[in-house]
Amino acid sequence: MLQYPGQAQAAPQDPRAMGLIRLLIVEDHGETVDIVRKLLHFERDIKVIGVARTGGQAIAMATELQPDIILLDINLPDMDGLSAAEQIVSRQFTRIIVMSVQSDPVYMDRAMSVGARGYLVKPFNTDRLASTIRKAYVRTDPQVGPQSSPRSMPTGGPVSMPGPYSQQFSPQQAASLRTIISVYSPKGGVGTSVVAANLAIAIRQQTRRRVALVDANLQGGDAHILLNINTQSSIDDLRGGGPHGIDQESVQNAVIVHEPSGISLLRAPLRPEAAEYFNNTPDAMRAILVEMRDHFDYLVVDTDTPYSETTLTMLEMADQVVALTTLEVPSIHRISQFFRVLEGVQVGTEKVSLVCNRVDTYYNIKPQQVEAQLRIRFRALLPEDNRLVVTSVNQGIPFLLSQRGAPISRAVNTLAERLLAPAPNGRRRNT
Repeated sequence: MLQYPGQAQAAPQDPRAMGLIRLLIVEDHGETVDIVRKLLHFERDIKVIGVARTGGQAIAMATELQPDIILLDINLPDMDGLSAAEQIVSRQFTRIIVMSVQSDPVYMDRAMSVGARGYLVKPFNTDRLASTIRKAYVRTDPQVGPQSSPRSMPTGGPVSMPGPYSQQFSPQQAASLRTIISVYSPKGGVGTSVVAANLAIAIRQQTRRRVALVDANLQGGDAHILLNINTQSSIDDLRGGGPHGIDQESVQNAVIVHEPSGISLLRAPLRPEAAEYFNNTPDAMRAILVEMRDHFDYLVVDTDTPYSETTLTMLEMADQVVALTTLEVPSIHRISQFFRVLEGVQVGTEKVSLVCNRVDTYYNIKPQQVEAQLRIRFRALLPEDNRLVVTSVNQGIPFLLSQRGAPISRAVNTLAERLLAPAPNGRRRNT
């Protein structure tokens, strides 16, 4: 675990001093408790500080431990979980997330009415669990304004986010930091790497935060070519260390700064055969992204095409997924299959932004026709500009730097703005 600035005097075992989200689990089934612990194993900013088996224990432990978040099952042996939640909220300032096998909106409404800040339907995956906890911890209510967490400054004041680069952010800014954005297409050759590189630059230009481009196209990654960077360091240098073997120095040695834009690059493996290691050890990629996330505010991951365990891990860990297609029939067919795959592996489609690349009337297919077929709206339309794109690739100068006013550059900037904005309504599939 890295030593954070300003914490030299803090007790190393104190989660509050380490800037972690302190979680109390209230669940009478040991198997569910074990599942939650396993799902949160790699989430370094979340610390389980206790487990209560009954509502009475939950009320007592909430008073004693003062957790930031309580993950509470709706069915408890001694009382209704919602009754326990109501008592806890009335006595102290903490945030409740209710979990249940019931997906009926009536149960969700009841949970919200007693003060719950989140509702999880069992079974849930790592992404859904961790995301719900973080959103409950730093949450902005549009009607009453920013709400501070138990360990933040007063309402509307700055929040200190844990990490090696200690800064002060407003609650709304803090909620958006340390974000993983995976750029993915189930079909090769649709421009994923070009979009990922320019998107990373757009996010850097708009936020001025630390942004890293992770080239996870393990067999054919060429992000270093797109950025005109010649480096022998790569993602391969971080493999095999496990969650405790990748430290700050390792990351600094593996990434290289692209001076013209200010983003950092973690290059794909130098040897294509290295992909076999990551495909056989998906937890290695998870450990790398977990550590990288501690060093950068935004990770843009250029994700490999095959549905390998490593690819699915990257999609699962992502806070947002940019799914890229073109107006060619094979590409549309593959992206349709992609949404069915997501449903099968329990990766939430609500975090997917569908983007159409190379939009041109030449294809004789309109974006609206694709939207109707997939029952989802495009988040952005990137126009065809073959001459500019090919020139930027050949020169190693992303078009966001060489031609910021070009239509395709403006479209990528618009995509970045929408990804950086609070959860938009138009991102969910219309099923």
